Amino acid sequence: MSPLSQGGLFLIQFAAGLIVFLLILRFMLRAAHVDWRHPIVTFIAKVTNPLCAPINKLLAVRGRWDWSALLTALVIEAISAYLLGWLAGQNFSLLLITIYSITEILNQLLDMMFWIIIIQAVLSWIVHGYNPNVAIFYQLAEPILRPFQKVVPPISGLDLSPIVAILVIKLIQIVVVGSIAQLGQGLVV
Repeated sequence: MSPLSQGGLFLIQFAAGLIVFLLILRFMLRAAHVDWRHPIVTFIAKVTNPLCAPINKLLAVRGRWDWSALLTALVIEAISAYLLGWLAGQNFSLLLITIYSITEILNQLLDMMFWIIIIQAVLSWIVHGYNPNVAIFYQLAEPILRPFQKVVPPISGLDLSPIVAILVIKLIQIVVVGSIAQLGQGLVV
């Protein structure tokens, strides 16, 4: 593969990864009911609005679930997969591109959940008092941790639910997403 093709691959992966990251973050911010007046949240909304607008016309946002953000991320991943295959001289089937796109979205979503929990846990140890930038991490982590907090009660005032949540997230990534990815690898000719 020529250096020009390698550069193209890098740029496509970087641009698609950044866009998909912002779209998934938009989905999570809305799902967690984070205050849309916060400057960081407003920035993410303004950057992603042009991408989500066409799908919002077909699939209106209802309540806390911004499905247009995830669907847009899926389309971006599919275009990226097609372009990566084209640059690499591969002709990927529509099924393979779909499976690849779904696994990439799921992996990024689960990775984001993992890091939100880690960052929130670390911030809880070092930041005392209210800080609006730190509050975003608490707001994002709370819906993820809530089901685990119902199952794992605090022990001597110590909340162990983040550890259990991280274990479950990583298991889902390995078993579920890994199985879907393995299915896709079987389609590569």
